[in-house]
Amino acid sequence: MVTQYREDALRQTLQGLSETMPDVRAAVIVNVDGLVIVSYPPHTDDVHDPTGDHSVAATTALIMGLAERTLERLAQGSLERVMIEGAEGTIGVYPCTDDAALAVLISKEAKLGLALTAARRTANEIKSILSK
Repeated sequence: MVTQYREDALRQTLQGLSETMPDVRAAVIVNVDGLVIVSYPPHTDDVHDPTGDHSVAATTALIMGLAERTLERLAQGSLERVMIEGAEGTIGVYPCTDDAALAVLISKEAKLGLALTAARRTANEIKSILSK
C-alpha cells in the first residue's frame, strides 16, 4: 500500500483545479499566520513578486482577519468566501479549516461563476485532506 503525504495530496488537488480551470492563474493554501502551506503552480521565492506565493499568503491572512472581524461586528455569521474583483482579475479566498484557507487568483477573462464553483469544490477537498 502506497502512503500519500498530505502535502502531495494538497498539491495534486491544486493541480487538478488548475487543469480544470486554466483561468485560475495561481492557487495557494495558507495558514492563519500568512505562511504558505502549498501552492500551484510553484512560484519562485522572489518576495517582491506581487503574485508570488509569499505575497498572496500574507495578503490572504490579512483579508481573512479583516473579513472575519467585519462579519462578527455586523453579526453576519461565519465567513464563507471573500471575493475581490479588480481591473486585471479576481481573488477568491475560501476558509478550509480553522487555521487554513485557499486563495485563488483568477484572470479577468475567466467565466467567474465556473471558476468560483471549482474553487469552492477544491476548498472542500482541502478541508477533507486537512481533517484526516
